[in-house]
Amino acid sequence: MKPLKMIPAFKDYLWGGEKLKTEYGKPSPLTPTAESWELSVHPDGLSVISEGEFAGKTLAEVICANPSILGTARKSDELPVLIKFIDAADDLSIQVHPDDAMAREWEGQNGKTEMWYVVQADEDATIVYGMKEDVDQKAFASAIENNTVLSLLNRVPSRKGASFFVEAGTVHAIGKGNLIAEIQQNSNVTYRLYDYARRDKNGNLRELHVEKGVRAATLQKVKEHALPDCSDQSRLLASCPSFQVRERKIDGTFLGRVFPESYLCLICVDGSFVLNGTEFSAGETVFFPADSGEYSLEGTGTLLQVTHPPRYFVGVDLGGTNIAAALVDEYGVIYGRSRRKTRAPRPYGEIFDDMVACVWDAVSASGLKPEDVEAVGIGCPGAVNKETGRIDFSNNLDFYDVPILEYMEKALAKPIYVENDANAAAWGEFLAGSGAAVSDMVLLTLGTGVGGGIVTEGHLLTGAWGNGAELGHVVIRTDGEPCTCGRKGCLEAYASATALIRQTKAAMKAHPESTLWQDVQGDLDKVNGKTVFDSSDPVALSVVEQYAEYLAEGVVNFVNIFQPEIIVLGGGISASGDRLLPILQKAIEERSFARFGKKNTRAVCATLGNDAGIIGAALLWKNGK
Repeated sequence: MKPLKMIPAFKDYLWGGEKLKTEYGKPSPLTPTAESWELSVHPDGLSVISEGEFAGKTLAEVICANPSILGTARKSDELPVLIKFIDAADDLSIQVHPDDAMAREWEGQNGKTEMWYVVQADEDATIVYGMKEDVDQKAFASAIENNTVLSLLNRVPSRKGASFFVEAGTVHAIGKGNLIAEIQQNSNVTYRLYDYARRDKNGNLRELHVEKGVRAATLQKVKEHALPDCSDQSRLLASCPSFQVRERKIDGTFLGRVFPESYLCLICVDGSFVLNGTEFSAGETVFFPADSGEYSLEGTGTLLQVTHPPRYFVGVDLGGTNIAAALVDEYGVIYGRSRRKTRAPRPYGEIFDDMVACVWDAVSASGLKPEDVEAVGIGCPGAVNKETGRIDFSNNLDFYDVPILEYMEKALAKPIYVENDANAAAWGEFLAGSGAAVSDMVLLTLGTGVGGGIVTEGHLLTGAWGNGAELGHVVIRTDGEPCTCGRKGCLEAYASATALIRQTKAAMKAHPESTLWQDVQGDLDKVNGKTVFDSSDPVALSVVEQYAEYLAEGVVNFVNIFQPEIIVLGGGISASGDRLLPILQKAIEERSFARFGKKNTRAVCATLGNDAGIIGAALLWKNGK
């Protein structure tokens, strides 16, 4: 199903203005136009689809006939959100929304938690957000009756790009001079507590709901609502049981994907884009049915992305030096981290116990609870046997035939997914990094060794027993340099950081006149994987050229075997991708078998850095156990 554009429903509340018509070109017949209900299945203001096969139908009708468009993570067959633009030419009333339990008991509908994103704000614009200090219900009700309630409220400055998470029970109001994008639960329940003695168009004082509002209100001093930054270069604004909202700023081209778990709603709050070949401008909202697949955006501006609330998982990256863990949602957003030293070699039970502690430390750091975690994924070095759930061997950890799956399932009482660490990194990069808009990719991690991971048709390719995709051990030179695996001429022996350091030292010894000696103060022990990339010395340039040639041999081999859409460089050396990528792209276009066709594999750099392994481990459930 294609993305759906809507005709909004409009509201003419007395505090509204004209900005929705003048700034966003909304075709409202109302004066004033206070609200534009952009995405709504609520009977008080239904959105109508504007074009395509469902033109003229309400969004509620389409969802009723096709509930699967909400996604596999839906908790019901009803869209849980309502999206609005709000133009406050005057102060809104002081109000509060009940939670689900109260609203269902008193009103027969959902409660109302919402978030605001400030699209525009006058210089003196403010927001009322919660209580300044704790107060009891009696004192609060008395202040309302005596017209002194404003002195109890927390008023904060507003500014463009600010966001406010307004949980049910929070006393609040939008001040005049604000243009707001609001994402809320699918509800229209509001209890008005104070309204400046204003009268409606018929001259009557507007109704207040003091008794219910006081009972619904949270009367403790308001706390800052803070959420961590996303790992995928977008900003997390709100996450609650009904929705998740992220801000994404784009300047150029963005390729995205809509997954089976959730619908996606894009709200353009600033700028303009071409979305899948169609104009998409400030003030417009588009609904993508779940599993719509890839989409493209070209332009400059700011979007809000709305999806179902996430599910939570913990990813563990077990390394020879450190154990790193993070709580991650199903979209690859990291919420809380922890780290401990591995201190290998030592008995596997001791290391696994530290992994368990690391998992719970990450959950605690996120502010969530153990029961919020659905599963734990672990990326570990070495040969992971998928049939037995054991680590057959791991050189870095001195593990041989270790029962990792059984031990961790018993210790954590959660479903456990285990994968080789390089495969986990490839999976993370595929789902949340540079591979997020493709279905086939190969990852090469260029570090102490050369690791690899292969994704084909959206699944990790790991072989019959889970030990495949050892891309570093493909031979590129018969009887070449010895490799740690026991063979000779492997890609790892030529394209790892270890190999590059060896090649750099050999070139320096052959050329004592090279300025590389000055760069390392005459000490070969100071040579590292960046040394030749940071130098313009002719010797350094020749080392880089030769190193790139070795790497290109492996890259072209993998392109010929797997023909991925992209081949991704990760690991420490990928930081020098600006030097390597043009050489690799040229080799692909001139030497790969696919050069006879119309499309070529693109060489790109990884974007998740050290988080790829943790995110990939946390999301191993998407690939199967």
